[in-house]
Amino acid sequence: MTEDHSLLAPPEHTPAIPISIDWSEASRTVETILTTHLWAAPPLERGASAHDRAFAALRDLKVDYARFLPWFSNPLVSVPALSAPTETSTSWDFSRLDPYVEDFMTAAEGRPVVANFATIPHWMFVGGDQIEIGADRDHIHWDYEQGTQFRDETLEEVADYFYRIASWYIAGGFVDELGVRHESGHRYRFAQWEVLCEPDLNRRMTPETYTRLYDAVVTRLRTLDPEMKFVGLSLSHVHHNPEYFWHFLDPANHAPGVPLDAFSVHFYASPDIVNPFGLEGNPPADQWETAFFAQADGFIEQLRYIRSIRDRLSPDTRMLLNEIGTYPSDVMNPSPSIPPEYWALSATVQSYLWARSLEIGADLFGVAEFNGYPGMIPGTSLVDWETGEPNARYRALKLLADSVRLGDVIAPTTTGYPGFPDARVYAQAFAGPDGSRTVILVNKRGVPVEIEVGGWSGTSVLRSVDVTSGDREPNARRTSGGRLTLEPRATAVLSRD
Repeated sequence: MTEDHSLLAPPEHTPAIPISIDWSEASRTVETILTTHLWAAPPLERGASAHDRAFAALRDLKVDYARFLPWFSNPLVSVPALSAPTETSTSWDFSRLDPYVEDFMTAAEGRPVVANFATIPHWMFVGGDQIEIGADRDHIHWDYEQGTQFRDETLEEVADYFYRIASWYIAGGFVDELGVRHESGHRYRFAQWEVLCEPDLNRRMTPETYTRLYDAVVTRLRTLDPEMKFVGLSLSHVHHNPEYFWHFLDPANHAPGVPLDAFSVHFYASPDIVNPFGLEGNPPADQWETAFFAQADGFIEQLRYIRSIRDRLSPDTRMLLNEIGTYPSDVMNPSPSIPPEYWALSATVQSYLWARSLEIGADLFGVAEFNGYPGMIPGTSLVDWETGEPNARYRALKLLADSVRLGDVIAPTTTGYPGFPDARVYAQAFAGPDGSRTVILVNKRGVPVEIEVGGWSGTSVLRSVDVTSGDREPNARRTSGGRLTLEPRATAVLSRD
């Protein structure tokens, strides 16, 4: 008897990927805040061509807990005390930093924000006084964070430094090392204060040293605003050494009364970095998709482990993923040549990871970063560094922020056939408190994909950021029923008309 192999033959037409949603099992709610962060970079300086449009774009996002980060690469802005105090003078000068803070707070429009004045002055480290700064505020100082040994090993000098910065912005001013009062007039409120940024990277702080420093800073700053919360660790994507979590999240390793409100980690997906300064030698763009999503899935598994440590040691401490993004290999290229399709690809990675972070139980997801530029990790940017116009990464972030709200109910959603999930598309459905239903769809591939959303009938609207929309507003089209086509690299939202 001849066996019938017809069922194994491919169909005449490629079938649509089935999307299955169980609305009856919807029970978990969205508790992950979606936001971004901005750092004090030359393209956002007042008078720069991108300034007005970029800050307007930040305002239009209307996200809570946007994070402000003056980073070490631009110490002329980020360090308001560039020289150690002497017996007769100090170097306190906020004239370069203040405009960035003021414009950021204006764009926040009273919504809660996070402060991360992360850079410790170079002169506080043994040998740090050998670093040359110069006067060019556009110069990128990749070598600024040199030295690992504090000249004051009690860490009181560092804690006092951050207390004075915080006082400048929260309490209207401070008294300097010589007893002189400096008035600012600022009375800002920060919902959270993050202690350092990526201390595991250039400074290579041990978990023990960082924990001591965190305690010293928090002890000084918490007197300024009893309602302000504190964020610890802020670990880079390079290490994720579990010892940081085991040590920092153990209350026994902290001074009495020091709160463990939250901790943060970062993640950036990238191809192999063979040549950070140019294109030669680096993987071609057609390999980036595989690298990005493989690393993204690995990060999700890391988060499960990190969460288990948190749950065991300090279950009430919030887990923040406050820098999430991608970049091409030439991260320091002064003349980057980024393919137009990259921005939509990067948008799918951030959208996919945001959706996956919901199942992990992350308390915050921050798409990084608002403003990269040539020589300074340009592939992370959400806006054009010359014009300030939003790109596809920004459009995808705003699309999700406008479509899914805290408190929406998460409905179990699968792609593909039972037992055979289809990795080409990621889908997640939500039910709003008003009865509305929304499906987030991510096409990870660079080709159109047909899908069929089961049980979805009537007229709907599909809004999509993809390679065809480019940097423009999302494409919007009406659809009937659940069968539709996702464009290449699509971050899409399907909602009832």
